[in-house]
Amino acid sequence: MSVSATMSGLAERIISYDPQPRDAKAAGRVKAAIIMTFGKTLSGASAAITTALLATSGVAASGGSSLVFGTERRTSAVAAALINATAVAAASKSVPDAANAAFVVALFALCEERGKAGQEFIDALIAGAEISRSQPSAGQLGAAVLGSVAAAARLLGLNRAKTAAALVMASVANAGNPAAGQGGVEAFLVGQSLSNALLAALLAEAMDEASCQEMLSGERLASGDDSSGPEALDLLAVQSPPGADLWDQFDQDVGAVLPRDDVAPLFERLETIEKVKDLATVSRLLQGRGTRAAPKKVVFAPRGTHEPEETNWVP
Repeated sequence: MSVSATMSGLAERIISYDPQPRDAKAAGRVKAAIIMTFGKTLSGASAAITTALLATSGVAASGGSSLVFGTERRTSAVAAALINATAVAAASKSVPDAANAAFVVALFALCEERGKAGQEFIDALIAGAEISRSQPSAGQLGAAVLGSVAAAARLLGLNRAKTAAALVMASVANAGNPAAGQGGVEAFLVGQSLSNALLAALLAEAMDEASCQEMLSGERLASGDDSSGPEALDLLAVQSPPGADLWDQFDQDVGAVLPRDDVAPLFERLETIEKVKDLATVSRLLQGRGTRAAPKKVVFAPRGTHEPEETNWVP
């Protein structure tokens, strides 16, 4: 089978994907993955590699609409995906958690930039996770890259040629299966891979169809080299510690980053994220300490200097 046919076949599966009805249990599982991911991202916001990225010139220029978690900075979806995915990978202690959580936050950045609602975010996550299972040989990080491209292509409304071109461009982002954890290099590789997946979809959107078709010639779809079976490639399996309560783990992850009064409202908003019409209302709760305007101080005029206001009142 030719490379072009392979790419086109995978792209066809992406654009023709037909979501099946889901029960409350399935929806609850997705929201649990989101809650765990957002908590881990906030807890990794202070990691050395995350703060270094934020301090690097040109990495996350202000002026976009996608939030860098735990800060007041809003930047492009690609830059936010890089930093947030790196942060969550730095806070993760296993390969599946790092790749899966990075997939979630990267897609959130795109949804926020494009003004998508909470239900659209959930639908895109499920689509990307289910489509990624069609390529079990891609490895865990490769599956996350594929899932991100698939979800982004559907959110952006890309046709088959543009989706195939996005797959070609994103294939170079697959760094294999780096060990995830506290190491800066591994976390950065995860963040870079997932941000490149979004960038590939956005580039394909901006290109004309003829250029996308031309790109398919001579390209090869990269694949991972790990031996993980299909059962490991579940992008919504963001794990909490055994026996841990979801609220307790979230509270522990974000308590050192967010004001105490914001933790419960954020958790409650994420539990009902499918009802959110504007994801900016969620990301505002993800901003770090000191990012909100302080309440104005009330200053009273010295006694005897305040002139009474005119009134038409007659006793």
